[in-house]
Amino acid sequence: MPHYIDEKCIGCTACVSVCPTEAISGERKQLHYIDPKLCIDCDACVRSCPVLAIADEFGVYKPRIPKRSDWPKPVIDPVSCSGCDFCVDICPFDCLELAGDGPFFGTAVLVRPNACVGCKECEEVCAKGAIIVLAPDEQHPIAVAEGRM
Repeated sequence: MPHYIDEKCIGCTACVSVCPTEAISGERKQLHYIDPKLCIDCDACVRSCPVLAIADEFGVYKPRIPKRSDWPKPVIDPVSCSGCDFCVDICPFDCLELAGDGPFFGTAVLVRPNACVGCKECEEVCAKGAIIVLAPDEQHPIAVAEGRM
């Protein structure tokens, strides 16, 4: 079920700039609209809305998370990553690249963490389960440093 924007919307376009599927449309300073066919329920728009005008399918309004460094990010297990590059191809903000010496072609690496909106497209497409998108407070520092989850 998609998110929706209510009448509190001020048309600031913050949600438009972070939507990975371009599901949000509207003119500046006008009420915006989320196309339910394109919305993937990633919460990026919710985290960016300064006036809390976006609710989930149950009508729940979540708090804004102003700093992108506090948004969920992919954690990649290099042992499980096959280097297929599906995650690299699907990332709408070019946040991932293949690098290093993986089993075949290198492993996926988050190279643009500040551009990542935590949409989970990379997690969804990973057939090996090597990627999990976690909020910073859910990431164990030792596991992240060693590439484990």
